[in-house]
Amino acid sequence: MEQARSERFVALLDEKHVIESDTIPAPMAGREVGRQFMQIYVGAFPDLRLDNEQILGSGDFVVARWPATGTHRGELMGIAPTNRRATTHGCTVYEVRNGRITHEWIYWDTGHLLRQLGVLPSS
Repeated sequence: MEQARSERFVALLDEKHVIESDTIPAPMAGREVGRQFMQIYVGAFPDLRLDNEQILGSGDFVVARWPATGTHRGELMGIAPTNRRATTHGCTVYEVRNGRITHEWIYWDTGHLLRQLGVLPSS
């Protein structure tokens, strides 16, 4: 994911933006936290490509279904680079107020990613 695209996304985040995901122990808040969360994955997968396959909206909520593909060339939460290419799928639910993302919930199968990286045994 190129830097400019990442920064365009971060610019959409509210100052009090909250992110929740099973990949973090507790909700995190703030635009800068959103940037740091993205950097975890961009740092681990410098060629990360994240595309929206489907976007649905209702009221203040938007759901995006996405695949993410990249090569594991940097540390990922204590996992040394494996140089393996991986693809995973997930969805994110966004709450949008006054044109800013105020809350997001990210759902994806981390086990699927870890199996592709060779960290977990294949099932």
